[in-house]
Amino acid sequence: MTIVNRYYRDFVLIIVFVLTAIVLYFLDPIAQDLAYHKFSDCRTFLGIPHFMDVISNIPFVVIGVMGMRLLGKAYRKKTMAYFLMSFTLFIGVILTGFGSAFYHYSPNNFTLIFDRLPMTLVFTAFFASIIYDYVDRRAGAWSFYGFLSLGIYSVIYWYYTEIIGVGDLRMYAFVQFFPIVAVPLILMFYKNNQLYTKQLLHVFGAYVMAKIFEYFDASIFEFLGFISGHTIKHLTSALAVYFIYQVYQKRILE
Repeated sequence: MTIVNRYYRDFVLIIVFVLTAIVLYFLDPIAQDLAYHKFSDCRTFLGIPHFMDVISNIPFVVIGVMGMRLLGKAYRKKTMAYFLMSFTLFIGVILTGFGSAFYHYSPNNFTLIFDRLPMTLVFTAFFASIIYDYVDRRAGAWSFYGFLSLGIYSVIYWYYTEIIGVGDLRMYAFVQFFPIVAVPLILMFYKNNQLYTKQLLHVFGAYVMAKIFEYFDASIFEFLGFISGHTIKHLTSALAVYFIYQVYQKRILE
């Protein structure tokens, strides 16, 4: 019965993966909306345009460095695959801080590459580590290599399609959207109270709040006057990353 249940759960995840890919495949190509680059807080300070959106990326660098300090213990206590996931994630967090600051200094499609590529490292490594811990170690390792390659390619592919005039974000959307659908299923199907389900819920909650602040960027800036929704989005996203740091801290030091 256990084996049957295991195959059933794996089958459901595979079906969700395939259905998500099919839905996005049949959508029309999604070009990058240039209005995306227009942020509400354009104030310049110390010669830095979009100052608040630039400096609000500092927490990513700080948390990424904190994570890198854990890696020596991860190398000694965990498998090479888990070490590589940890390394990729935290180096991605550091690069996200610098890449997002670079993008917000001069927002355009080209600089957006340096924002999206590091975030892809974070998304794919964290998703693979959840599979590694909750589902199966071998599946997690293969998911890491596969999704990491797909994620990097999706950003390069998006920018190439923008250059030739047929911008297509569908593959990048898949890399971001599928884990959001799959992780709740993994937590339901592969329950393990000894792991970090509580922290994952904190990560998800902070991520949702970050998206809400991002959506209401201008409204929040108009209401508060001193800080924009997008700046708060950076800080809330950094909080989500800190919860991720706690997950790795728990797993590496246990």
